[in-house]
Amino acid sequence: MKEYYFISGLPRSGSTLLSAILKQNPEFYGDIKSPIEKIVTIAIDHITYSLNNSTVSEEQRKNLIYGIFDGYYKNINKPVIFDTSRSWTKKTNLLQALFPYTKIICPVRDIASILNSFELISSGNPFFAHTLTKNEKTVFSRCDDLMNMEYGIVAEPLTDLREGYACNPEMIHFIEYDNLCKDPEKTMREVYEFLEKPYYSHDFQNLEYSNETFDKICNLKGLHTVRRKVEYKPPRCILPPEIVQKYQNMEFWRNGNKNIVKKFIDYQ
Repeated sequence: MKEYYFISGLPRSGSTLLSAILKQNPEFYGDIKSPIEKIVTIAIDHITYSLNNSTVSEEQRKNLIYGIFDGYYKNINKPVIFDTSRSWTKKTNLLQALFPYTKIICPVRDIASILNSFELISSGNPFFAHTLTKNEKTVFSRCDDLMNMEYGIVAEPLTDLREGYACNPEMIHFIEYDNLCKDPEKTMREVYEFLEKPYYSHDFQNLEYSNETFDKICNLKGLHTVRRKVEYKPPRCILPPEIVQKYQNMEFWRNGNKNIVKKFIDYQ
């Protein structure tokens, strides 16, 4: 029987790199974003708002969701599955009810660096429109779109992460992108300790992963390409200083909120 764990966190923060590392372990399987979170949401909503709502038991609903996971990963012959979605952190109660043992690994990075990373990847694809934002006129409008609280692909997972960590902090382990690149072995040992799994000796000199098919959909070549060697290469900042200043100090996992949540839990 498969065990399910989850990768969530923020975009452009190392989730693809983390999956590529984890996949070296012959017991583990991981990849880029799967559709499972969305399918589960649709299934729950469909039952809830249908005439069958009162006739479908909680056990039946749970079995249906188990079936989604097991059906999707049926052909993966690995005992431990890491499913990836930015939205899992807003479903920590659901995941805990389904898989009481489960944990969520959340790669994170300071917000300005995430925005800068999107700009760098976009600038490397100058013959394609910026399909990740609704307003692509300038770097200012693009960053504002990415940080829009209603639909922004940076703001939305940041909000989900806040919700998940406030609700079930014991389920979540943050991985700072810079730490993963600078000291991958130490960082991965911490991951294994959090997962309560025996450590596997990874080869951080021989990693390779890309998903050209997915990247073509986004018109962003190289969006999910992992270099062979894990190393820290500080990117060039191409953001105007006003944007960097505007989105400073949004990294709640660094600013003391972690201790506040822990004190509240201890008080309870």
